[in-house]
Amino acid sequence: MKVKKLGALMMSAVLAAGFMAGCGNKDAGTGNASKDNTTQAQGETGTEDVTLKIWVPEEEVEITDQMVKNFDAEHDEFNITYEIAVVGIDEAPQAVETDADTAADIFYTPSGGVADMAAKGLLLPVTKDFDTISADLPESALTAVTVDGLTYAVPFSPNTYFMYYNKDLFTEEEVKNLDTMMAKDLGDGKWNFSTQITNSWYIESFFLGAGCTLFGPDGKDAADCSFNDESGLAAGEYLIDLATNPKYLEDADGVGGSAFKEGNLGAVTSGAWSAIEFKEALGDKLGAVALPTANIGGKEVQLSNFVDFKTITVKSNTAYPLCAQQLAVYLANPENSLTRYKEQGDVPVLKSLADSDDIKNDFVASALNDQAALATNQPSIPQMGDYWTPAQALGEGIYNGDITKANLQDNLDALVDSITGTLTE
Repeated sequence: MKVKKLGALMMSAVLAAGFMAGCGNKDAGTGNASKDNTTQAQGETGTEDVTLKIWVPEEEVEITDQMVKNFDAEHDEFNITYEIAVVGIDEAPQAVETDADTAADIFYTPSGGVADMAAKGLLLPVTKDFDTISADLPESALTAVTVDGLTYAVPFSPNTYFMYYNKDLFTEEEVKNLDTMMAKDLGDGKWNFSTQITNSWYIESFFLGAGCTLFGPDGKDAADCSFNDESGLAAGEYLIDLATNPKYLEDADGVGGSAFKEGNLGAVTSGAWSAIEFKEALGDKLGAVALPTANIGGKEVQLSNFVDFKTITVKSNTAYPLCAQQLAVYLANPENSLTRYKEQGDVPVLKSLADSDDIKNDFVASALNDQAALATNQPSIPQMGDYWTPAQALGEGIYNGDITKANLQDNLDALVDSITGTLTE
């Protein structure tokens, strides 16, 4: 019987301390590999000695350790030694770009950066075993990780915001439309709605909902942004009216969340990360739904915010492309996605799990999945970096009153020029 050695080194990105855990008494070899993404050299016994480095967020270390052990137990063709290090999902892409040779073979990254990393040659297409989950992924998730027909990451959880509401202040029917919500009198000392007009990750929901596009319909045309067209003007005017409404509360520095927990706010936009504190504060009074519709420019439209996905990726120059691909897919399979949800709260993106009782009975998870289906994939082209600061400035100008309906068009034109650089060329 073959005896495998497993090694797991849990290291903090800040503290260079760790420990080794192993089983068996056979030393793992370093192995040799082709750079091909489907083959790698085999040892004399027909079993591959594989050494992998895996980067995960701190809260994922223990469950990832067990998942890798389970994977190894199911794959006699591999003899795996692995190292798990703590590197945040937002930190990993830059770390890989800085030094791909010493970077992890497998790491987490937001889908918004997948196309850029693939274009720079930093990611290996994930082809081996991906077909075991591809049919279970929503089209939006597949689109987010596909570049020129190749899949470069394995999505496992959507990342976007939705709307929490207080059931004592709004009914399930009322929260379907923002204008209905704003028209209601909740009494003295209470606000009806709170979001972050001054935050460029929130303000886009009104423009995208109105029908505007950022970098074209597919999010890939760096010269195209329609935030200054007729629909964009209507969205901007709606935001001006919202910002000046005394029933609106800007969620700056968490004041919206605080008012909501105190029972003084009808509804607030936030994500799954707020669920625990909101549940503790409101108990059975807490509800969660997708973003509402709104009457913008004379049309009832569905607010549509950015969505990206937490994904698992493989670096292009891994010495063990076959095993790394299979493990990346395995870490995102239904069983492990459900474990991650139960242990860490990451709502699974897989459709089969979204329809399961575990998720359906969780109103927060259902709200996230409902909104993810209505959201717009966050563009992943490099020019996305040119959006954030100008959009924030627009929101701040609207909220502070510097941008009015009289000068709105000029400011929208300036916004588009800052993002695309096409108006003053």
